[in-house]
Amino acid sequence: MNLENNFIKHSKEYIFSDNKILSNQRESAFKKITQKNYDKKNNESLKNITINDLSKFDYFYKPIKEDPTVSLTDDLNYEIKLFNGICKHYEDDFIEIRNLTNLDFKTLLNQDNNNLDDIIIDFNKIFLNSGIFFNIKSEAKLNIRLTHETSDNFTIFQNNFINFKKRCKVKLEDNFNLTNNSINNINYNINVEEDATIKHNIFQNFANSNKLYLTSNTVCEKKSSYSQNTYNFSDGFVRNFHHVKLNGEFSNASLRGCFFLKDKNICSNKTNVKHNAENCISDQTYKGILNDHSKASYYSNTFVSENAQKTQGYQLSKGILLTDNCSFFSKPELRIFADDVKCSHGSTIGPVDESALYYLRSRGISKNDAMKMIISSFIQEDLQNLDKDIAERVSKNLSDYLTSLVND
Repeated sequence: MNLENNFIKHSKEYIFSDNKILSNQRESAFKKITQKNYDKKNNESLKNITINDLSKFDYFYKPIKEDPTVSLTDDLNYEIKLFNGICKHYEDDFIEIRNLTNLDFKTLLNQDNNNLDDIIIDFNKIFLNSGIFFNIKSEAKLNIRLTHETSDNFTIFQNNFINFKKRCKVKLEDNFNLTNNSINNINYNINVEEDATIKHNIFQNFANSNKLYLTSNTVCEKKSSYSQNTYNFSDGFVRNFHHVKLNGEFSNASLRGCFFLKDKNICSNKTNVKHNAENCISDQTYKGILNDHSKASYYSNTFVSENAQKTQGYQLSKGILLTDNCSFFSKPELRIFADDVKCSHGSTIGPVDESALYYLRSRGISKNDAMKMIISSFIQEDLQNLDKDIAERVSKNLSDYLTSLVND
């Protein structure tokens, strides 16, 4: 079904379909796409994506039959399962979680959106059918494991809001273990209040019949810290676009990612950090391993406003190409309007180091094992600062990936 038929036929099924202001926004986004009123040449949201792939799909979203769950394994560990974009309402002394309702339209209108030229966000606005509020209360110290599950052929267009209150310390694990043919367009709005410390690990591992468009917009206040690690082992298409605003002095953000591609898989990545206050630090580092005919892109951007003196901003991308048929495009960008800063960027992309391979093989190590050793060492430094269980999980996925690729 094409875009117009989906838009008209299912118009009453979307959240806020009766709200005039949001309906007008939907109409505007729809016209923008149908009239091709966007910059094709310089629009990073269109890279590795075609309009036909986005526009032609069978929209399907119905009330769920299986209930989502919230459970506590102990006082500080929460297991939360979202099913077809829906959560179970839950609240205690540390956390509140609930579904978006028509009463929340002002929150949607006022969300801090960095993606005015992002066609994926336009699609999210048009077909929005679910959303969740997470409220982590002040002083809370918790671990949250979040799992996203879908029914077969569902299309999830979701807008989530996560508010980390002052001085909370949270480890959030986000799991996209999709097992059915689904489209997931998910937008996170994350607010990190003063002195809060957040570690956000995202795992993406699903079949090639699924598509995930994941966008996050994070705002960090004074002395807060947000660390995001994204691990993409998926056979399906993944787009990771992540944005951070450092609005409070002495705040910091780290956006790091690893992706492991094979066959004809495609992955599109972007990170963007805006320094709006003094004495802030950011780190943007993405690494990829590509095989067969796979393709990837990574756009990184650091913006330093004139008010953001004593900024430190770092960007780095690295890629290993295992065949001549795969490709990795990297574009780092710095825009600096302050004079007391330390900022840098770098990018290295190429095949496996032949001298290192020769050295290992000359010492009796098989080509298979030598390749595994070189590729494993490529991301080993990124595992050193992770929690033990997270590092072991990444290592296991990497081992499975290498086993499927490298043969004598």
